[in-house]
Amino acid sequence: MDFIEVEGKTYEEAVSKASAELRVEAKDLEIDVTEVDTKGVLGILGSKKVKITARIKDKTDSYDTIGEFGTNFLTQIAHFIDLDFHIKVTQHEERIIYLIQCDHGDVLIGKEGETLEALQYILKLAIAKRYKQSLKLTIDINGYREKRKQDLTAMVKQLADEAKKTGNSFKTDPLNPYERRIIHTLFKYSKTITTKSEGEGHTKQVIISPVKNKNARR
Repeated sequence: MDFIEVEGKTYEEAVSKASAELRVEAKDLEIDVTEVDTKGVLGILGSKKVKITARIKDKTDSYDTIGEFGTNFLTQIAHFIDLDFHIKVTQHEERIIYLIQCDHGDVLIGKEGETLEALQYILKLAIAKRYKQSLKLTIDINGYREKRKQDLTAMVKQLADEAKKTGNSFKTDPLNPYERRIIHTLFKYSKTITTKSEGEGHTKQVIISPVKNKNARR
């Protein structure tokens, strides 16, 4: 049942009837007044009737914070694919972080984190639609991102060592924005290595190059 139509002598009476029929409290209803007749059926002064339509609010309507909204959104996805989640929400500076512990988390991480990135993108769109704003957010499942960060850091340090030894530039595999940011941050203050992104679309390669020695030809 999407909505019901209810009539009462007063607004409060109509809402009370709707609440009883839908078996929820009045605060959980979304109400639209469709008709107000101040004359009444017999035209007696002072008589009136109020007609409303009422429906039960979406669960998301009652959430006070974006963290709770995101938790519910992710939990619904978990139920849909028959997985159990334990979600902890934290915040770092302006970024909301959803930390998920889940059996069979590989299903939601996907190859090289592709499914995880897609899930994060969908949640970001849902929050933007609900709250009319774009926010920085991160989803992590079973500590995947920290493990990925460690593996990525070890790999690019090896490439950086090769670049310094040979004087050549090296390219990583295509990486998502989060992974590219890890590399750029790692060498942000380096005096021997520079990095830049190259490519089109969501995933791009990172080029790791040695800083040219200005005195090399002297």
